[in-house]
Amino acid sequence: MKQLNLFFTLLLCANFLNAQSSEPSVIEITYLDIHPSKIGTFVKLHKEVSDMAMGDDRTIEASWFYRHWYGSGATVMIMDVYATAEDALKDDFRAVIGQNMKDKSDKEKEAFRAVFQEWWSFFDGHWDEMRTYNPTNNFVAKEDVDWDIPFVFVVGSYNTTGNMREMAKAYMNWQTRPNVEKGLQLGGGYTTHFKGSGADVQFFGGFKNIKEFAETISTQSSDNPEDAKKFWDAVSGPHEDQIYVHVGHLENGVFNLAGKNN
Repeated sequence: MKQLNLFFTLLLCANFLNAQSSEPSVIEITYLDIHPSKIGTFVKLHKEVSDMAMGDDRTIEASWFYRHWYGSGATVMIMDVYATAEDALKDDFRAVIGQNMKDKSDKEKEAFRAVFQEWWSFFDGHWDEMRTYNPTNNFVAKEDVDWDIPFVFVVGSYNTTGNMREMAKAYMNWQTRPNVEKGLQLGGGYTTHFKGSGADVQFFGGFKNIKEFAETISTQSSDNPEDAKKFWDAVSGPHEDQIYVHVGHLENGVFNLAGKNN
Protein backbone atom coordinates (compact mmCIF):
# COMPACT_ATOMS: atom_id res chain seq x y z
CA MET A 1 0.00 0.00 0.00
CA LYS A 2 1.08 3.59 -0.52
CA GLN A 3 2.77 5.55 2.21
CA LEU A 4 0.46 7.64 4.35
CA ASN A 5 0.95 11.36 4.24
CA LEU A 6 -1.27 11.66 7.18
CA PHE A 7 -1.40 11.14 10.65
CA PHE A 8 -2.64 11.54 13.21
CA THR A 9 -2.91 11.04 16.42
CA LEU A 10 -6.30 10.79 17.93
CA LEU A 11 -5.58 9.76 21.14
CA LEU A 12 -5.08 12.55 23.00
CA CYS A 13 -6.22 14.66 25.69
CA ALA A 14 -4.16 14.97 28.77
CA ASN A 15 -5.45 11.70 30.11
CA PHE A 16 -5.74 10.22 26.67
CA LEU A 17 -2.08 10.49 25.91
CA ASN A 18 -0.70 10.46 29.37
CA ALA A 19 0.69 13.84 28.39
CA GLN A 20 -0.64 16.02 31.13
CA SER A 21 1.60 19.00 30.46
CA SER A 22 0.97 22.23 28.62
CA GLU A 23 4.31 21.70 26.89
CA PRO A 24 4.37 20.23 23.37
CA SER A 25 4.94 16.48 23.08
CA VAL A 26 6.55 14.54 20.27
CA ILE A 27 4.72 11.66 18.63
CA GLU A 28 6.67 9.08 16.66
CA ILE A 29 4.35 7.25 14.28
CA THR A 30 5.22 3.91 12.72
CA TYR A 31 3.24 2.58 9.76
CA LEU A 32 3.26 -1.11 8.84
CA ASP A 33 1.77 -2.88 5.85
CA ILE A 34 0.67 -6.15 7.43
CA HIS A 35 -1.74 -8.46 5.65
CA PRO A 36 -5.14 -8.21 7.40
CA SER A 37 -5.14 -11.94 8.13
CA LYS A 38 -1.87 -11.54 10.07
CA ILE A 39 -2.83 -8.53 12.21
CA GLY A 40 -4.26 -10.67 15.02
CA THR A 41 -0.94 -12.54 15.27
CA PHE A 42 0.98 -9.28 15.28
CA VAL A 43 -1.18 -7.84 18.06
CA LYS A 44 -0.40 -10.82 20.32
CA LEU A 45 3.30 -10.54 19.58
CA HIS A 46 3.24 -6.77 20.07
CA LYS A 47 1.68 -7.11 23.51
CA GLU A 48 4.27 -9.65 24.61
CA VAL A 49 7.19 -7.55 23.35
CA SER A 50 5.74 -4.31 24.71
CA ASP A 51 5.23 -5.79 28.18
CA MET A 52 8.78 -7.18 28.23
CA ALA A 53 10.20 -3.83 27.07
CA MET A 54 8.81 -1.75 29.94
CA GLY A 55 11.08 -0.49 32.71
CA ASP A 56 12.33 2.57 34.57
CA ASP A 57 14.89 3.42 31.87
CA ARG A 58 12.27 3.90 29.15
CA THR A 59 11.48 7.49 28.10
CA ILE A 60 8.24 6.63 26.33
CA GLU A 61 5.15 8.23 27.90
CA ALA A 62 2.37 6.50 25.96
CA SER A 63 1.81 4.23 22.98
CA TRP A 64 -1.36 3.65 20.95
CA PHE A 65 -2.03 0.89 18.43
CA TYR A 66 -4.55 1.25 15.57
CA ARG A 67 -5.58 -1.06 12.75
CA HIS A 68 -6.86 0.23 9.44
CA TRP A 69 -10.56 0.07 8.64
CA TYR A 70 -11.14 2.20 5.55
CA GLY A 71 -9.00 4.08 3.03
CA SER A 72 -5.74 3.37 1.22
CA GLY A 73 -3.32 3.67 4.12
CA ALA A 74 -1.11 1.27 6.05
CA THR A 75 -2.91 -1.55 7.84
CA VAL A 76 -1.31 -0.79 11.21
CA MET A 77 -0.34 2.50 12.84
CA ILE A 78 1.57 2.69 16.13
CA MET A 79 1.92 6.05 17.87
CA ASP A 80 4.58 6.46 20.55
CA VAL A 81 4.47 9.62 22.66
CA TYR A 82 7.54 11.33 24.17
CA ALA A 83 8.09 14.56 26.06
CA THR A 84 10.82 15.68 23.63
CA ALA A 85 12.55 14.62 20.42
CA GLU A 86 15.65 13.89 22.52
CA ASP A 87 13.64 11.42 24.62
CA ALA A 88 12.46 9.72 21.44
CA LEU A 89 16.02 9.31 20.21
CA LYS A 90 17.44 7.95 23.46
CA ASP A 91 14.58 5.54 24.20
CA ASP A 92 16.30 2.13 24.09
CA PHE A 93 13.66 -0.58 24.39
CA ARG A 94 16.13 -3.32 23.44
CA ALA A 95 18.35 -2.48 26.41
CA VAL A 96 15.37 -2.67 28.77
CA ILE A 97 14.37 -6.03 27.30
CA GLY A 98 17.90 -7.27 27.96
CA GLN A 99 17.66 -6.16 31.59
CA ASN A 100 14.27 -7.79 32.04
CA MET A 101 15.52 -11.07 30.55
CA LYS A 102 18.56 -11.42 32.81
CA ASP A 103 16.84 -13.55 35.44
CA LYS A 104 14.89 -15.68 32.98
CA SER A 105 15.71 -19.33 32.39
CA ASP A 106 17.44 -20.41 29.19
CA LYS A 107 14.16 -21.90 28.00
CA GLU A 108 12.29 -18.63 28.65
CA LYS A 109 15.00 -16.61 26.90
CA GLU A 110 14.88 -18.83 23.84
CA ALA A 111 11.07 -18.63 23.72
CA PHE A 112 11.13 -14.85 23.90
CA ARG A 113 13.84 -14.60 21.23
CA ALA A 114 11.50 -16.47 18.88
CA VAL A 115 8.65 -14.10 19.76
CA PHE A 116 10.84 -11.04 19.22
CA GLN A 117 12.17 -12.27 15.87
CA GLU A 118 8.68 -12.99 14.57
CA TRP A 119 7.44 -9.59 15.84
CA TRP A 120 10.37 -7.74 14.26
CA SER A 121 9.84 -9.48 10.91
CA PHE A 122 6.56 -7.56 10.52
CA PHE A 123 8.51 -4.27 10.44
CA ASP A 124 10.06 -5.09 7.07
CA GLY A 125 9.19 -2.22 4.75
CA HIS A 126 7.75 0.00 7.50
CA TRP A 127 7.99 3.80 7.44
CA ASP A 128 7.69 6.45 10.12
CA GLU A 129 7.41 10.12 10.87
CA MET A 130 7.61 12.44 13.87
CA ARG A 131 5.00 15.05 14.76
CA THR A 132 4.47 17.64 17.50
CA TYR A 133 1.38 17.87 19.64
CA ASN A 134 0.23 20.08 22.50
CA PRO A 135 -2.37 18.30 24.67
CA THR A 136 -3.56 21.55 26.21
CA ASN A 137 -3.92 23.73 23.14
CA ASN A 138 -4.45 21.24 20.31
CA PHE A 139 -7.15 18.95 21.70
CA VAL A 140 -10.74 19.07 22.97
CA ALA A 141 -12.91 16.24 24.31
CA LYS A 142 -16.12 15.44 26.11
CA GLU A 143 -15.85 15.01 29.86
CA ASP A 144 -15.14 11.59 31.39
CA VAL A 145 -14.55 9.75 28.12
CA ASP A 146 -13.71 6.07 28.44
CA TRP A 147 -10.93 5.58 25.88
CA ASP A 148 -10.54 1.90 26.73
CA ILE A 149 -12.86 0.88 23.90
CA PRO A 150 -12.31 0.06 20.21
CA PHE A 151 -13.19 3.62 19.23
CA VAL A 152 -13.09 4.79 15.63
CA PHE A 153 -10.08 6.97 14.91
CA VAL A 154 -10.36 9.24 11.87
CA VAL A 155 -7.32 11.04 10.46
CA GLY A 156 -7.19 13.79 7.84
CA SER A 157 -3.92 15.09 6.35
CA TYR A 158 -3.54 18.52 4.78
CA ASN A 159 -0.76 20.70 3.42
CA THR A 160 -0.80 24.48 3.37
CA THR A 161 1.11 27.40 1.92
CA GLY A 162 0.09 29.52 4.89
CA ASN A 163 0.44 29.34 8.66
CA MET A 164 -0.12 25.78 9.89
CA ARG A 165 -1.45 26.77 13.29
CA GLU A 166 -3.85 29.36 11.91
CA MET A 167 -5.17 26.75 9.49
CA ALA A 168 -5.53 24.22 12.31
CA LYS A 169 -7.27 26.73 14.56
CA ALA A 170 -9.81 27.47 11.83
CA TYR A 171 -10.62 23.75 11.40
CA MET A 172 -10.94 23.22 15.14
CA ASN A 173 -13.42 26.12 15.40
CA TRP A 174 -15.34 24.99 12.31
CA GLN A 175 -15.56 21.22 12.90
CA THR A 176 -13.99 19.74 16.01
CA ARG A 177 -15.19 22.03 18.79
CA PRO A 178 -18.83 22.18 17.59
CA ASN A 179 -19.00 18.40 17.11
CA VAL A 180 -17.59 17.74 20.57
CA GLU A 181 -19.89 20.31 22.19
CA LYS A 182 -22.91 18.72 20.50
CA GLY A 183 -21.86 15.26 21.67
CA LEU A 184 -21.32 13.94 18.14
CA GLN A 185 -17.61 13.34 18.72
CA LEU A 186 -15.67 11.98 21.70
CA GLY A 187 -12.72 14.25 21.08
CA GLY A 188 -10.29 15.50 18.49
CA GLY A 189 -7.34 17.72 17.71
CA TYR A 190 -4.36 18.14 15.45
CA THR A 191 -0.61 17.58 15.14
CA THR A 192 1.97 19.45 13.07
CA HIS A 193 4.87 18.10 11.05
CA PHE A 194 8.29 17.80 12.69
CA LYS A 195 10.29 15.15 10.83
CA GLY A 196 9.66 12.67 8.02
CA SER A 197 7.41 12.74 4.97
CA GLY A 198 4.06 13.49 6.61
CA ALA A 199 1.59 16.27 5.92
CA ASP A 200 1.87 19.77 7.37
CA VAL A 201 -1.21 19.37 9.56
CA GLN A 202 -3.05 16.21 10.53
CA PHE A 203 -6.45 16.35 12.18
CA PHE A 204 -7.76 13.45 14.22
CA GLY A 205 -11.11 12.62 15.75
CA GLY A 206 -12.36 9.89 18.03
CA PHE A 207 -15.86 8.44 17.72
CA LYS A 208 -17.56 5.81 19.84
CA ASN A 209 -18.35 3.64 16.82
CA ILE A 210 -18.69 3.80 13.04
CA LYS A 211 -22.43 4.56 13.29
CA GLU A 212 -21.81 7.74 15.28
CA PHE A 213 -19.03 8.74 12.91
CA ALA A 214 -21.43 8.32 9.97
CA GLU A 215 -24.00 10.46 11.78
CA THR A 216 -21.38 13.17 12.17
CA ILE A 217 -20.68 13.12 8.45
CA SER A 218 -24.37 13.33 7.58
CA THR A 219 -24.78 16.33 9.89
CA GLN A 220 -21.45 17.96 9.13
CA SER A 221 -21.05 21.13 11.12
CA SER A 222 -22.29 24.31 9.45
CA ASP A 223 -21.18 26.44 12.39
CA ASN A 224 -18.65 29.22 11.98
CA PRO A 225 -18.70 29.57 8.16
CA GLU A 226 -15.93 32.18 8.34
CA ASP A 227 -13.60 29.59 9.88
CA ALA A 228 -14.63 27.05 7.23
CA LYS A 229 -13.63 29.51 4.49
CA LYS A 230 -10.40 30.39 6.28
CA PHE A 231 -9.53 26.70 6.53
CA TRP A 232 -10.24 25.81 2.90
CA ASP A 233 -8.45 28.93 1.64
CA ALA A 234 -5.34 27.70 3.45
CA VAL A 235 -5.42 24.15 2.00
CA SER A 236 -2.79 23.42 -0.62
CA GLY A 237 -3.18 20.44 -2.96
CA PRO A 238 -5.14 17.23 -2.31
CA HIS A 239 -5.79 15.83 1.14
CA GLU A 240 -6.12 12.30 2.53
CA ASP A 241 -8.55 10.73 4.99
CA GLN A 242 -8.12 7.41 6.79
CA ILE A 243 -10.28 5.51 9.26
CA TYR A 244 -8.70 3.34 11.95
CA VAL A 245 -9.93 1.37 14.95
CA HIS A 246 -8.23 1.48 18.35
CA VAL A 247 -6.71 -1.90 19.23
CA GLY A 248 -4.81 -1.16 22.44
CA HIS A 249 -2.44 1.14 24.33
CA LEU A 250 0.10 1.21 27.14
CA GLU A 251 -1.43 1.61 30.57
CA ASN A 252 0.53 1.40 33.83
CA GLY A 253 3.43 -0.29 32.10
CA VAL A 254 1.32 -2.96 30.38
CA PHE A 255 -0.10 -3.12 26.87
CA ASN A 256 -3.86 -3.03 27.43
CA LEU A 257 -6.11 -4.37 24.68
CA ALA A 258 -9.16 -2.20 24.00
CA GLY A 259 -12.31 -3.28 25.76
CA LYS A 260 -13.22 -4.28 29.28
CA ASN A 261 -11.34 -7.22 30.76
CA ASN A 262 -8.97 -7.40 27.78
